[in-house]
Amino acid sequence: MYIECAETLDAISILEPELFDELFLLETETERITYLIKLEERAKVLGVKSKFDRIYKARERDFKAEQKRQQQITPEIPDATHVTDFSGQEKILECGSWLANDNGVYILTDKGMACACSHPIYPDAILVNAETGEYKIVLKFKVHGRWRETIESRDIIASSNKIISLAAKGVRVTSENARALVMYLSEVEAKNEDVVTEHVSTSRLGWIGSTFMPYEKDIVFDNEENLRSLFKSIHTCGSREKWYKCIEEIRQEKRFELQIYFAASLASVLVEPCGTLPFIVSLWGGTGLGKTVALMLATSIWADPNEGAYMTDAKATSTAMEIRLDCLNSLPMTLDDMAQIKNQFDGDFSELVYRWCAGKGRDRSNQSLGLNKLTNWRNCTLTNGERSLISETMQGGAVNRIIDVEIDNKPLFADGNKTSKILRKNYGFMGAEFIELLQQIGFDELNKRAEAKIALLRETAKAKNQEKEDKQIMPMALILLADELAEHYIFKDGIRLDVGACCDLLKNKGEVSEHKRAYEYLKDIITSQSFHFADNDAETIRQNTELYGYWLNSEKLVIIGTIFDRLLEQGGFQSRAFLSWCRKNNLVECDSKGNFKKQIKINGINNRCVVLRLIDIENGDFSSVVADELPFD
Repeated sequence: MYIECAETLDAISILEPELFDELFLLETETERITYLIKLEERAKVLGVKSKFDRIYKARERDFKAEQKRQQQITPEIPDATHVTDFSGQEKILECGSWLANDNGVYILTDKGMACACSHPIYPDAILVNAETGEYKIVLKFKVHGRWRETIESRDIIASSNKIISLAAKGVRVTSENARALVMYLSEVEAKNEDVVTEHVSTSRLGWIGSTFMPYEKDIVFDNEENLRSLFKSIHTCGSREKWYKCIEEIRQEKRFELQIYFAASLASVLVEPCGTLPFIVSLWGGTGLGKTVALMLATSIWADPNEGAYMTDAKATSTAMEIRLDCLNSLPMTLDDMAQIKNQFDGDFSELVYRWCAGKGRDRSNQSLGLNKLTNWRNCTLTNGERSLISETMQGGAVNRIIDVEIDNKPLFADGNKTSKILRKNYGFMGAEFIELLQQIGFDELNKRAEAKIALLRETAKAKNQEKEDKQIMPMALILLADELAEHYIFKDGIRLDVGACCDLLKNKGEVSEHKRAYEYLKDIITSQSFHFADNDAETIRQNTELYGYWLNSEKLVIIGTIFDRLLEQGGFQSRAFLSWCRKNNLVECDSKGNFKKQIKINGINNRCVVLRLIDIENGDFSSVVADELPFD
C-alpha cells in the first residue's frame, strides 16, 4: 500500500491516483487524517505540496458525490415480516418491516436506516376506562438495562408533536425520530390485536359496581403518575399476625375515641353501598395525646401509614384535593393536623367542610371550551387537630356533616412510639378482608342493617328526650354498622361501640340552627363590646368611641343597620336570612310595611336601624308566630 510507506515515496508516486483511492477507502476518518498528515509532510519535502493538495481536494469532491448517488438508489426492502427480539420481553410481537432488537427499533427506507427509538419499546396492552370510555395504552420500554412501564392516552402516541412528552418518562424520543416512533407503535398495535389485548381500567379506587379497587385483579389502575403513588401505597406489608395482635391489644383498652376513629375508617366504604353522603370525623385534643398515631392506626387498615404515602395534609389546593378525593372515591381520606391551614380559613372551616362533603367537585372548562369530567366521591374524611373543627361561626350545614370527637385528657396509647413502629412495618391486611366480607353480605343486606342502626339511634335519642339531626344520624349509623361487622366477623372479642355514647356525640335538632347560632353570636358581641351602645339615647356614648346603637330598655336594642350587617358578616352569617328568622320568632321589630329595618333618629339624623329583642331563646319567651308586624311583649 502506498500510504503505509509515505516516507519512501518520490515526487511521482506520491501523486498517483491509487494512493488517493486508498485514503478514501479507509474505514474511519481518524485513520484517513493520520495518513494524510504524513503524506502532506512528505509532499512538502519533495516540493509537490500544492499539487498534492489540489488532487486530494478533487478526489474528496468525487468521493462525496459518489456517496450521495448511492443514497439515492432505492434499496430492496425485504418482504419478510420481522418480530421483536428484545431480551427480557414478556411478549413477542410482529413488527412488519421494522427491525426491533436490543439495539433499538429501525426501518430500512430509500434514504437508508431510519431510527424510531434507540432502545427496546413496544405496546403491551390497551386500557378502556370503565367510567369515561377513554382509551389508553400501556407502553413498556427498556433503558439502562431495566424494563419500565408508562400508561399514556392514545392521543399522545398518535401525534409526533405530543409523543415527545414521553422523553420526560425516560423514552429517548426527539423531534427527529418522533414520527417514526408513532408509525412503529401504530403498526405493531395493529398487527398484534390478539397479543396487545384490551383490558378494563379505572382511574379511581373503591367501588366500581360490586367490585372494589385495588383488590379487583382484572381491572387496571390508569390514573396519572402523581396519583399512582397513592395507589401503590395500598398494599400489605409485614406480618398480618403482628398487626392484628397490636389492634387487639388496643381494643382491650376500650378507648372510645380510638374505637370510633377505627370504625369510621371502615365505614367509609359503606357510604356508597348505603347511599349516604360523605362525612367527616374530627379527632381533637391537646398536644402529645397520640392524634397522629390514631390517624396512622385508621390508615393502616388499608395502606402504608408512613409519611408521604397514603396520609396527607390539608395544605393542598382546592383542585388537588378534589382530584385526590375523586381518586380515593370510597376509601377514607386521612388528613393530619388541620392547624396547618387554620389561618387560611380564619378558623372557620365551613367552606372546606362543604367542599369535602358535597361528594362532587366544581364544573371546570377545558381548552376546547367544553367541561372536564366532573369529579365525585362517596367516602369519609378523617382529620385531627388540637382544636375542634367546629367553630362558633361555622354554618349549620357544615356542623351537621362533622362527627366531632374530643380526646379525654390522657394519651390514647399506653406506648405511642411502640404502636407507631408496629404500624409503620405492618399494615394493609384488614382492608381486603373487610371488603370481601361486605361483598359476601351484599349491598341489599347492608342497607337493611344500616336502617336498623338509624332506628336504634333514634330510639336511643328518644329515650334521652332528645331529637337528633338526621344528617348526623346517618353517618353514625354507618360507623356503628362497621364496628359491629368488624367485631362479629373478624375480632370476635365482644368489644363494640357504646350506642349511648355515640348518640351523645350527635347534635340535637335546633342546636345547629345557623340562625340560633347567629343570634347567640350577636348577644356575645353586644356583651363584649357594650361600650359601643348608649343607654336609652345616644348622648351617653363615650367620646371617641364608634356608636353602634343604644338600648331602648333591658330587652330592646337599636342597632344601626350597616353596623348590624357588618357584625353578622364578620361572624360568617347572612343578614337578611337571619332577620327573616327573627321576624318569624318575634325577635325583631318591623316597620308598618313589614321592613326589617326602621327609620329611627340618632343624634338628630334618620338611620335605618334594626330593633332587636334580646332574650334567652332556650328558656325564655320564644314565639314562633308569623305576622306582618310583631310588637314586643
